[in-house]
Amino acid sequence: MSDFHFLRPLWLLALPLLLLLIGMMARAARQGGDWSQYCDADLLPHILVGKPGRQSTRPLWLAGLIGALAILALAGPAWQRLPAPVFRNLSALVILMDLSWAMEATDVKPNRLDRARFKIDDLLRARKEGQTALVAYAGDAFVVTPLTDDVATIQAQLTALSPRIMPEQGARMELGLAAGARLLEQAGQRSGDILVITAGETSDAARAEASRLHSMGYRVSVLGVGSRDGAPVPLPDGGFLKNEEGRMVVSRLDIQTLWQLARSGGGVYRGAGCGLHRCRGAAGISRPPESGGTAGG
Repeated sequence: MSDFHFLRPLWLLALPLLLLLIGMMARAARQGGDWSQYCDADLLPHILVGKPGRQSTRPLWLAGLIGALAILALAGPAWQRLPAPVFRNLSALVILMDLSWAMEATDVKPNRLDRARFKIDDLLRARKEGQTALVAYAGDAFVVTPLTDDVATIQAQLTALSPRIMPEQGARMELGLAAGARLLEQAGQRSGDILVITAGETSDAARAEASRLHSMGYRVSVLGVGSRDGAPVPLPDGGFLKNEEGRMVVSRLDIQTLWQLARSGGGVYRGAGCGLHRCRGAAGISRPPESGGTAGG
């Protein structure tokens, strides 16, 4: 009985009114009803058939019992309490994942792409509340999953993410940032976080876009995947990425420019080797990287 309660307890206020109404009607019945207004009190018992004090009040008490049961039913008695959340975390996070060929480099093990997948999976497992979206970019940007609180949907898409699925190669991070901002705007989010997971290639256009998003109330943070030493970029045909002069391209993580991007976006920069609690867009701006460090591994 400790869990017994009423879902709509305000209906119980009608019980005193019902008792008052039944009492008034019973009193009137005991006095002979409307005949008491026209007949002398000594003559009234001789002209009424039966005894008004008993028989005429029985239907009233029956009506009162039915009315009381109806009021109790309307009050909604219940024996099981349902959880009633009083607060819901509506924070929004857009994960922006670099799918350029540079993500195939193996300067971090097993490679940059797999390391990024592991980090995203860890992040999704750690997010207990709020909505999350996933956007992929290379030469263009595409929404993989819109804002949702179903992290399992995003986790199911991770294994399919690869530079091979992108129709156009490149490093148009600014397009990915704009796509992430559109998702937040369409969801009515006036604030939110965009986490860029990249192999390190950025541009002035990306920094300008990050600054614009920061002015709109969104925060852009960066998770760099790779090292400053870098590594060649393998291609699907078995060769390695080369420049216009035919020389092998070694993709290196430019920590300085990524830190500048995070600063423009009002967020923080971390390397892929950092602890997860430091990679979730903590408030403030990280200090500029030292000239001799790596991005983590």
